[in-house]
Amino acid sequence: MSALLAVFVREWRLAAAGGGGAAGPAAFMLAALALVPLAIGPDAEILRAAAPGVIAFAALLASLQGAERLFGDDLSDGTLELYALSPVSLTALSAIKAAAYVSAVLWPAPLIGFVAAMAYGMDGPSAAALSIGLVLALPGLALVSGFAGALAAGVKRSGLLIALIAAPLQVPLLVFVAGAGRTALEGTGLAGANLMLAGAFSLAALALAPFGMAAALRGRLE
Repeated sequence: MSALLAVFVREWRLAAAGGGGAAGPAAFMLAALALVPLAIGPDAEILRAAAPGVIAFAALLASLQGAERLFGDDLSDGTLELYALSPVSLTALSAIKAAAYVSAVLWPAPLIGFVAAMAYGMDGPSAAALSIGLVLALPGLALVSGFAGALAAGVKRSGLLIALIAAPLQVPLLVFVAGAGRTALEGTGLAGANLMLAGAFSLAALALAPFGMAAALRGRLE
């Protein structure tokens, strides 16, 4: 247990310090949400209707910002080989890296989502539903991004490859999070169902993605 905690602390510090930490994805999300109204116009009704989808999509793209460094740096400097020889399995390491990535880098997304939803004209309850949806979706987004990062580890300029792998797999989370905000805004009573689906997707990703990441990393080490 102490070894797992030590690895988590190390990975959390590296994630928080490297590549701007939480500032990079947060700045990307803020910029995207600030620019969208310039493209779709100032109509309040259109902005309010578009808000759930726009905010969920911005969070999805922001989750990919640091995926290239999740395993690429460890593979290039030999740290991954040391991890493979340590008592900590690559499966556990993958889950720990995803947890550190969420807690150190992606945590501002729900806060930004809530503020942006209010700025786009959504009411408090629907903005809260959207923000809760992002909280539930972040583990799934990080795990899928990590899986793509593991597959692309060692590939130069792998950002595009990671996006092509991860984005289609993240579509269900985009639908559930945006659906939670939209149904709460429309008062259809389906926001809870969308939130549960977002949480279920993250749990399924937790059960499967670390094994996929570990298999991909073993392939890279051979």
